[in-house]
This record gives sequence, structure tokens and C-alpha cells, in this order.
Amino acid sequence: MLTTDATARLLTEIVAGEAVTAKRSAEMLELMKRDPFKKIEEGSEPDQGNAFTGLALRDRPGAKLWSKAGWTSQTRHDAAHVELPNGARFVLVTFTTDHAYERGIIESVARQMIEHFEKAPR
Repeated sequence: MLTTDATARLLTEIVAGEAVTAKRSAEMLELMKRDPFKKIEEGSEPDQGNAFTGLALRDRPGAKLWSKAGWTSQTRHDAAHVELPNGARFVLVTFTTDHAYERGIIESVARQMIEHFEKAPR
């Protein structure tokens, strides 16, 4: 079982280029690059870029997102590296259990973190 702390550490090491080698870390990061501004076609399922943490970035042009989400009938998880237009950067890992169909939880947590980092002095 992977904890939120271990997931955050792994993602931080990938972003820093220290997970394996710098080249392999960059390749992993490229696989996790998401577009939170991509339009969702009617009737299609949201993807990792415009669901989960990405939902909280839709009204923040210039924000960047790298993430990996996972969900089952009982869980809904997201691990994200976010870069905001003001230069703030952070890793946010949110795991839920027994709330898999409550899509707003991860977005709500992400919005609170984004608001914090938008106000934080740089």
C-alpha cells in the first residue's frame, strides 16, 4: 500500500529529476503532463487533466499540471504537481476512500491549496 506521504515524495523526486536518473525522471514527468484547459466533448468522460486537481485550475490561465489519478468503485486518488502563474509550485496528493463518486472532494482540496499559494508571499 502506498501512502500519501510516499506518493508526494515520489512525485517530488520525479519533478526534481531525482527519482531514477534525470533523463528517466523527465520521461516520467512528460507522461504525467496534463492540459486542464482542454474542452471536454459532450458525453465523454473527463480525463486526468480536467477532472481531479485539474478542475481547480480551469479558471487560472497559465497554470500547469502534471498528475496521476486513480479510481475504483471505493477510492478516488490524485497526485499532482502544480505550477501557478505567480511562480508558486507545489505537490498535492489527495486520497479518498468510500467517496469514489464524490468528484468535488479533490477539486475542493486543490482550490484551497491554490488559493493559499496565490496569497503566499514569494
